[in-house]
Amino acid sequence: MEDIQEIMNTIDICFIVGFIGIWIPQAFWAWLSFSAWRYSIRANQELSNLPVPERWPMLSVLIPAYNEEVVIEDTLRALAAQDYPPESYEVLLINDASKDRTQEIADRMAAEYPVIRVINVPKGQGGKGKSRTLNNGLKHAHGELIAVYDADSTPEPDCVRLIAQTLLADSNLVAVNGKVRTRNWKDSPLSTFIAIEFIYFQWIFQGGRWLRFRLSTLMGTNYVIWRDALDILGGFDEKSLVDDTEMSYRIFLGHKRIKWVPYAIGWQQDPGDLNIFIKQRSRWTQGNFYVTRKYLSTAIRHPFPIGMEIGNNIMCYIMFVPALFLSHMTLVVGLLGIDGTTIPGPFTLLFILAFILYLTQIWFTLSLEKEVPKRFYFYAFIAYFTYSQVFLLIVFKAAWDMLKSKIKGEGITWYKTERKKEKK
Repeated sequence: MEDIQEIMNTIDICFIVGFIGIWIPQAFWAWLSFSAWRYSIRANQELSNLPVPERWPMLSVLIPAYNEEVVIEDTLRALAAQDYPPESYEVLLINDASKDRTQEIADRMAAEYPVIRVINVPKGQGGKGKSRTLNNGLKHAHGELIAVYDADSTPEPDCVRLIAQTLLADSNLVAVNGKVRTRNWKDSPLSTFIAIEFIYFQWIFQGGRWLRFRLSTLMGTNYVIWRDALDILGGFDEKSLVDDTEMSYRIFLGHKRIKWVPYAIGWQQDPGDLNIFIKQRSRWTQGNFYVTRKYLSTAIRHPFPIGMEIGNNIMCYIMFVPALFLSHMTLVVGLLGIDGTTIPGPFTLLFILAFILYLTQIWFTLSLEKEVPKRFYFYAFIAYFTYSQVFLLIVFKAAWDMLKSKIKGEGITWYKTERKKEKK
């Protein structure tokens, strides 16, 4: 025992934990990448055979908006131009006490397009986050179907109709999410990295998991859900910073499913500024921590699908991120000559193979898109050494912010992502 303890020093333990914590998620994600390819073939077949409903249900689009003057006109024009039957379609801009020209622009758009209505959040109830704003708008919606779009979204003209058709074709579905792409990917290297991440994430975690497990989660924008399901669920959770993920878990508990489809495409603006990006992703991470804590006991009683969803969060935040940190720490300590691992084996080669596996699966998922700029493949290569490492900071910041709020006895703090003028 003493010999083992001498061999297994602290740096060895860090090395092993880091190695296992990186390889297990990487192997799982590689498997999902292959599944995503199979799903891409199936999705194309489904699109060709989508039935046209005899009756189009009334559909209400909800757009929560707070200080969105930079993007809101393009969003309203894109949603007003959808080819969903106009007699069964309405667009509700929910103005959450904006202090800029959002209401002025929205009123002008409503005068131009009869399908648009402007709903103002009652005085004193604004600034409480996206879920509160959506709940306020839901009271005014006439639709049997509810679509949710962020204020920076510009879906393609057939997007809403295709999502609704997919939902209507399967009685086991309660919601359908379309694909989200980055519109402003040329604005900066950061927005290019985000564009690549969104493609990769959606194909493996939404498409790949749907094929293997019939699991997919709402993404917060570009989705359609049955109104009666929202009513039964009690609307959106106003304590959650990630209304989409939390809502997904409640849907799963009702033994219903959410489907992601790649053929209904919505475009959005993503941060090109690092500070805005870190604040946004820190909010998302805090929201995922909240959901994990809220549903952890439920996951024990419902290993599938809640347990699997919680397990995915644990794999990403509790396993992979700390493993990446320990891996870096081991490398730095070894390079400085302070200490080194005593474990024999071709670990340098295996770490190189892990990087190759990471790069291969990203390139593979990029190839599933019909039109991807060639530079995306190069950016995917350098993302490992730059963009991916920022998530270490994001996760630690989110944990620290949650700890401070807990100590101070404060509630959740909603950070509204700032919009910027895009490069034309």
